[in-house]
Amino acid sequence: MIWMSLGAAFLAALAFYLASPHQSLWAAAPRRPLRWLALPLCTASVLAASHGYGFWCGVFIALSALMLALVALPYVNAWSRGRHVG
Repeated sequence: MIWMSLGAAFLAALAFYLASPHQSLWAAAPRRPLRWLALPLCTASVLAASHGYGFWCGVFIALSALMLALVALPYVNAWSRGRHVG
């Protein structure tokens, strides 16, 4: 269950990030559907983690994975833009 939780948290962070107007990973990203998709994915992440570890532990696991992905995605974006320059 923990892998499902981490995967859903990373997908939620990706949806949040792609819905941002400042991202350049996918310029034609459908912003509104991605914003609406991020919340159920985040909820699914918390529920999957809390199923195996208890509610509060699951909340902290899911939100830690979400925050890790939200910090890493701008670096992935910068790295991919740096590779294509030149």
